[in-house]
Amino acid sequence: MRYIKIEDARPGMQLAYNMYDTDGHTLICNGSVLNEFYIKRLIEYGFDGIYITDELSQDIEINPVITPELRTEGLVCVRESNIDKCKGVSRRIVDQILNKGVLSLDLTDLRSFDGYTYAHSVNVAVISCLIGFGMKLKEEELEQLVMAGLLHDLGKLVIPRSILNKDGRLTPEEYEVMKTHASISYELIKERFDISSNVKIAVLHHHENLDGSGYPDGLEDDEITLYTRILHVADVYDALVSKRPYKLPYSPYEACEYLMGGGGIMFDTSVVEALMMYVPFYPKGTQVVLSDNSEGIIVDNAGKRNLRPMIRGLDGTMIDLQEPENYNLTILRGSNEKIIDPTIEEDERNKMLVPYKKYRLMIIDNMLINLQALKGFLQHSYFVDTVSSPSQAIMQLKRQSEPDLIILDMDMPEMNGIEAAEKIRDVLGEGVPIVFVIDSNDKGLMARCRRAGAAGFIVRPYKPTYIKAEIKRILTGREVVE
Repeated sequence: MRYIKIEDARPGMQLAYNMYDTDGHTLICNGSVLNEFYIKRLIEYGFDGIYITDELSQDIEINPVITPELRTEGLVCVRESNIDKCKGVSRRIVDQILNKGVLSLDLTDLRSFDGYTYAHSVNVAVISCLIGFGMKLKEEELEQLVMAGLLHDLGKLVIPRSILNKDGRLTPEEYEVMKTHASISYELIKERFDISSNVKIAVLHHHENLDGSGYPDGLEDDEITLYTRILHVADVYDALVSKRPYKLPYSPYEACEYLMGGGGIMFDTSVVEALMMYVPFYPKGTQVVLSDNSEGIIVDNAGKRNLRPMIRGLDGTMIDLQEPENYNLTILRGSNEKIIDPTIEEDERNKMLVPYKKYRLMIIDNMLINLQALKGFLQHSYFVDTVSSPSQAIMQLKRQSEPDLIILDMDMPEMNGIEAAEKIRDVLGEGVPIVFVIDSNDKGLMARCRRAGAAGFIVRPYKPTYIKAEIKRILTGREVVE
């Protein structure tokens, strides 16, 4: 079987997987032949795609990592805030995953917009379990991790729907309301003696970042538990690749670039690496476009094949991307997937990442190649000034209007970034945020930068998706995802 976008569905195609509504009721059964009425109904429910079977894909078997019945039970217990049932579901999710043998999250999530919060919680629980398995956690620990995934967004159920599903950017006041969901989730479970403190802490802190820029408590590094780090990565990944009223989905590659770019700053790098090993960028049965403009279907993506899978071309030929003769080929995107160009962003992404005001950035780096690289993918969204030394920057700041944000390289021959930041603040005061560019996630260096008032960090090699999102977070006070 293979996955197709709903806009590619045609009468006469045979459904290969049951379609369910948010209550778990079957809308259309596996094996049904699609007609115009079925297709129209699926579109009305908000489904993004379906699985079909045909001659090209009939030998591709895709088994859900948990059964549809268990997924539905998880959706219902989250929607009803039934914590007792969530405990039972958590245990069964772990049992089913461990009994699968080959662990790979291959079934594309088939869900409608209306059930996003509930489906997201189940997805985060499953993804967290796969990450935890990859990090060698014990069965009891996996159960606690899955429980945290199911419960982490319970607080969102009391957030006004006008904020939760707003078709547009949240105001600062609305974002402050949204940020309360982690604390509300914790309040709902904190008195439960039968829930582990590990679960409670992970639920409360699942938006904490390693560099202390998260919420609600601004924790740093070792103050953040392993469960929390895993939950954080799973939560952000599923939110990024999901279509929401206010944004198009990130492609899986772009989502992982964002996570890798934030490794050691927002996210635990070892957790990100485990996610990349067990959560395929493109699940089996997904039709993709290759760099030579040919198309094919993912046949095998297990383990190291996640990055270089086995593909069946639409003419039936097999393409092994791990073979040397195919090293020149890469996957560009899923077929008919609306991918955002990482340099020249489409209007939809601009609405999400670019503030209403076009801000001005100043980049200070003595290396021309670094200035050109940063300016290249930022100039479409911001006014960008580049200068090659701190002294040049200070002269310019004295005679021009101040920028909205400064990106400052840590290692320059004239003076280091911390010294440069002090001189810049002598001119501008404390009002302009400074982002330091560093070459590694050295904790001692990051601590020095934080003491010097760093608003954030950029680590080389540059990850454009992460850098854009980090700049947006600092300028607007709003995360890319909530």
